[in-house]
Amino acid sequence: MRMIKTTVVVAALLTVTGCATMDEASNSLSCMLARATGKACGGQEAATASTGQGGRFEQLQTVFEQEIQTAREAQARAVAATQPLGPKQRAVAGEVAVIHVDITDSRSQQKRNMRTLDAMTLDMPLGGKGKDGYTQAMDEIKDLANTLADNRGSASILVQQNPADVKAKRVNTASGNTKSPAGQPIAVEKQTTANVPAGVERYTVKAGAIRGSL
Repeated sequence: MRMIKTTVVVAALLTVTGCATMDEASNSLSCMLARATGKACGGQEAATASTGQGGRFEQLQTVFEQEIQTAREAQARAVAATQPLGPKQRAVAGEVAVIHVDITDSRSQQKRNMRTLDAMTLDMPLGGKGKDGYTQAMDEIKDLANTLADNRGSASILVQQNPADVKAKRVNTASGNTKSPAGQPIAVEKQTTANVPAGVERYTVKAGAIRGSL
């Protein structure tokens, strides 16, 4: 499976929904930002990344924005991969959803409301299964889930299926758990719903919750 190339290499993003903290280690933040630019952790380059309360918030927001962009690019590649297929077999882009999270710096008690990635959705027609474009689009979904799991410590894939397709056994309804190549958990949940048209599976790749500390 081809891995997504991204500058967002955030092995320990903030984790608890609602209010998180840039507590304990500005060094951890500087290491995160150093990795995000391909630099080694430590030394002058990493140290400069952690200077200034406002600067740290801005740099962290840049990392969050890169993660959102990664999801958008994966979605666009998936749609493009299915364009050679018939019109009713092509992937259809859904929402790239974002949420806002309050991040507090415990040293200064400054707080920022920051925009972060929530989930990316893609509709995959069953008629494309087994064809190269469909397989490539599915690889994009899986690669994004792997990337988000490694960034956030976990991720999930929700697969929504129409009751008619489930009854006719046209879809695999088994939920389960897997891991990214780096060993981070990815939950795969199958859900039956009339909100999805017959002949389509709706994939939603959701980033792990913001929690913990950098």
